[in-house]
Amino acid sequence: MSLEKLEGVRAAKVSLNQGRATIELQPGNKVSLADIRERVRRNGFTPQGATVTVRARVLVDGDRLRLEVPETKETFEVATTPHAEKLAQLKKHVGQVVTVKGLIAAPKDKAAAVIQITDVTAEGAKP
Repeated sequence: MSLEKLEGVRAAKVSLNQGRATIELQPGNKVSLADIRERVRRNGFTPQGATVTVRARVLVDGDRLRLEVPETKETFEVATTPHAEKLAQLKKHVGQVVTVKGLIAAPKDKAAAVIQITDVTAEGAKP
């Protein structure tokens, strides 16, 4: 699969047996999850869920939290999650850029991508 040919991809490892791709991106890249999923489709596969680590700005939209990746402007709704303490931590950083780890389900039609947060690190904080 030609994932490593996407500009901004540092390394890509594809296991057809496991049906999994592991992609490491360069800092400051402009590769979106949508770009990666489109490349997967063009290679004849169906994109599934993704486990991600991403730098994003925390935004509030009404009563919902969203994350926006500054380099790509890609946004993700933040799911109500069993990790309630992570949501509370995220709310403390509205307007700021944080590093989050989370799970993004397989895409469904044109619905907004939703991320379930598993970890939050504030910029400049030690993990």
